[in-house]
Amino acid sequence: METFRGLLTKKEDAKVIITGIAYDLGASVGKGARNAPKVIRNLSKHLPPFTMNGKSIEDIKLYDNGIIKTRTLDKINILTKDLFSKDVFKIHIGGDHSVSIPLQANFYDDVVKRGKTPVIIHIDAHPDFCDFYDGSKYSHACPNMRAYEKGYSLENITLIGIRGYERQEIEFFEKHPEIKIYEASYILDNGIEQMLNEITQKYSDEKYEIYLSYDIDANDPSFVTGTGTPEAFGVHSYTLLKILINLISKLNITAMDIVEVSPNLDDKNNTASWLVLKTLYEIFKEIIEKR
Repeated sequence: METFRGLLTKKEDAKVIITGIAYDLGASVGKGARNAPKVIRNLSKHLPPFTMNGKSIEDIKLYDNGIIKTRTLDKINILTKDLFSKDVFKIHIGGDHSVSIPLQANFYDDVVKRGKTPVIIHIDAHPDFCDFYDGSKYSHACPNMRAYEKGYSLENITLIGIRGYERQEIEFFEKHPEIKIYEASYILDNGIEQMLNEITQKYSDEKYEIYLSYDIDANDPSFVTGTGTPEAFGVHSYTLLKILINLISKLNITAMDIVEVSPNLDDKNNTASWLVLKTLYEIFKEIIEKR
């Protein structure tokens, strides 16, 4: 049985290309995110091509680009560079969050070359703005700092769901208040409407092109056990889905990743991997309606 049952098309006909990245050498606590692309693909064989409300997603025109297996971020950079020049919606399944470093670098180069302004919307329990972590500049705690060094403007990096900080990040944010942070506590206390309105108003102009990075540990660990760095006091999975769908429907998001699913840390039913699959199907529906 093929992956993503009933959804696949030829690469030249694809409107969405999905690529797995089996890499977790940047993880600091729980390992195993390298196994997520394989597990999620295997589960996808069993999930019918319909949303939770019974809407067909059979028109998505999806191409499964396979899984990149590597021990270096440089290879990820090389193997995904051409993909960012294609006029398709690009989805990458990690892997730990360090895989965003080469992906966001390639996104930046392509967007700037076309005369647009690159933006990152980062949904995560952690800011990932460390300069060094565990002795490395390429830890899963560092992608947003590497993006800043690449050339992204700090005012165009928005953080959502944050609740776990390192001291170096707090000191950096004190010096750079232009970075917009919507902490998990803000969402839990106030809901998502005002936040979504602010983000939409800021980035509604077509001059912006947006990379959406979704770390599964943004979800409260009561919903997602299968991740390496769970943080208490997170956001409900359905609330996060509404955030994702609203952003994708209203903004010029052309690439995204979903990272930090660690199947070996999950329960016996692969709850985190199933969550990613169901989330992808809802995203597919939104892409079809937007198209």
